[in-house]
Amino acid sequence: MSQPITTAEDLSPAQVVALRDLLAGYCGVYLDDSRHPTLRGAARRRAGLLGQPIQAYADGLAGTGAGPELHSLAELLLNHETVFFRNRPHMAALRDAILPDLHRRLPPGAPIRIWSAGCATGEEAYSIAIAACEALGDQPARPIEILGSDLSEDALSRARAGVYRGRSLGNLSEAQRRRFFTPRGDGLAVGAQLRRMVRFERRNLLEPIPPEFIGVHLIFCQNVTIYFQVETCRALMGRFYEALAEGGGLFLGFSETLWNIFSRFRWREVSGTYVYYKESQRAALPPTAPLPPLPTSRPAQQPRQIGPRHPGGAGTASERGRALIDEGKADAALEALYATPLRGDQAPQILALAARAHANRGDLDLAAAEARRALELDPLTMEAHLLIGMIYARQDQPAEAIRQLERARYLDTTAPLISFHLAECYRQVGRTEAARREYWNTIQKLAGQPPDHLIDGVAVGWLAETCQRYLSTLSNGRA
Repeated sequence: MSQPITTAEDLSPAQVVALRDLLAGYCGVYLDDSRHPTLRGAARRRAGLLGQPIQAYADGLAGTGAGPELHSLAELLLNHETVFFRNRPHMAALRDAILPDLHRRLPPGAPIRIWSAGCATGEEAYSIAIAACEALGDQPARPIEILGSDLSEDALSRARAGVYRGRSLGNLSEAQRRRFFTPRGDGLAVGAQLRRMVRFERRNLLEPIPPEFIGVHLIFCQNVTIYFQVETCRALMGRFYEALAEGGGLFLGFSETLWNIFSRFRWREVSGTYVYYKESQRAALPPTAPLPPLPTSRPAQQPRQIGPRHPGGAGTASERGRALIDEGKADAALEALYATPLRGDQAPQILALAARAHANRGDLDLAAAEARRALELDPLTMEAHLLIGMIYARQDQPAEAIRQLERARYLDTTAPLISFHLAECYRQVGRTEAARREYWNTIQKLAGQPPDHLIDGVAVGWLAETCQRYLSTLSNGRA
């Protein structure tokens, strides 16, 4: 058995970029600059296990026949963490409206076919099965076929085992635990009625969709494409569109807006949540009629229009979300932001605010991906530049942080947090005069605000005192 090797060699920046692009070409996941240290660490781990120098390992991945090793490297980098009923509004709409409607309209005996694309360890696929049982009974009058697919064989092995514990089970009610699971050690095992509905396959979403997936009625693909670049996402949406039956629905995660990315899907509000669907393209019904549009309580909207105003519409949601973030209430902020679809000119701003809330909860990978997507939709989204700069600062990359924070400052000259984080980064890299200027600017921007007022969960008084302390330290010649 080969032993991990120790070497002073490391990947050059150009090799890291090349490796990042190889991975993006293989599985779609694009690791931005903030995740390059993670990529370096994963490559070192794989090289050590194989007994290879790190640079030789990286060069080998560019050769023919490197697919299996690219897959092994991807396994170390993909995020498989998920929970049952992760998106509860979607599952409620599925149970209360969409599945009953499909059951009424499909020919007798025809199966309802659902694809959980990027299912990770299986919680989403089994959640769909629970919703189906709750809507149609434990022995439905028609077959329910749920396919879970994922790139990771390790994740699929856990999905097939169907034993879960801890945080993964947190959204299940006691009634659901008793009805659909059996105790297994310190966890719960999926019951037979769910297992009969679900099967799992290893699939790469960048590859052509196989014939057996064509004609599915519903596709769930949540928190997958947020890690893709826009062109990769656009191509996948085209394949999903062709795979869906006419009238079929697509469920994406909140952050995965198709605004300005893919325009062929329409969208509707269904039971208080928003679902994309494939509109019938035929003027007359064929011999086997396509599915009608998804049930709705509002008229269909065109993809590029601003969505209907909620009891807080887009503007209200963003204002409330920002206020809650400033109060340090990240979970409540996300709930407020999720109350509106990501469409129209508000989409980048709401997406950037959601990224800040996720960062405050410690989910930096998702936060960075959301902020990057906000900038792809609108490069002038100040909140996104600020968030990415803060992430770089947390990762001890002050030079990269400064570049992002200076862009944020250019877009908003009044925000005290921008000046404060810039001052901190300038101080770390030894730019004393620039640090002094930004600490002073922070104090000026905080003037007149009550000391106990919170900005991103931090009290104004603490911010001002910190700035005064560093100004004194820098003035005395101490870094």
